[in-house]
Amino acid sequence: MFEYIKYRWKAKGRHGTHSPFIYKLVDECLRTPVEKEDQLQVNSLLNQLSKDQRVIQVADFGAGSKTLKKERKISDILRISSSKGKYARLFYQLARFYRPENMLEFGTSLGIGTIHFAKGNPDATITTVEACPETAKIAQENFQQTKTDTITLVNTTFDTFLNENELKSYDLIFIDGHHDGIALLRYVDLLESSIHDETFLILDDIRWSDSMFAAWEQLRKDERFHVSVDLFRMGMLLKRPGQRKEHFVVKI
Repeated sequence: MFEYIKYRWKAKGRHGTHSPFIYKLVDECLRTPVEKEDQLQVNSLLNQLSKDQRVIQVADFGAGSKTLKKERKISDILRISSSKGKYARLFYQLARFYRPENMLEFGTSLGIGTIHFAKGNPDATITTVEACPETAKIAQENFQQTKTDTITLVNTTFDTFLNENELKSYDLIFIDGHHDGIALLRYVDLLESSIHDETFLILDDIRWSDSMFAAWEQLRKDERFHVSVDLFRMGMLLKRPGQRKEHFVVKI
């Protein structure tokens, strides 16, 4: 709660920033409406999943959940672990406004965030990585139901994906799922060649633990990234070498 109060105290809206890039992000991107058909389709899926009592065995390769057991109801995974609400809307808005063509997601979960990326830019190519086989199976069902056929789901660990694939350049990268600061720093280093000057690098759960927040603080001060944006639950990094190094706390 204290961290959230600090965040809200520092957070700026559209009139609180003088950076043209951030002003455009807040004033235009974050005001991009969700298409009615997309919203109805996602709401229908969320309603269905919220009542889904199927139990799956979750193989957690990261730091583990603070609240969920290994055997989990799909409705509980939706409630605790999925990207939804204002953060899922953020994914849609980023994809709709900036039109990233190639996206990479680490940590599919039920695929809710992935679907928002895909609905935001139906022309994008999205690769999403999920280590747990049973969770990946449910996500694949959700992709089929929402007709998001531009998504390729890879069922493997993050490390295996990074070590066994020839990585390309991505316009947006979202990292979720491991919840370990040291691992997060390693992933960012390994993805270095895939991050171009305008890539959106989005990190989830930056306040999940002391380790994660320390990693976020290290990355936002890293000279490789000239722009860092604190969204409370998530952090966003961009290289943007033509811009002086700045850190922003933005309310969404």
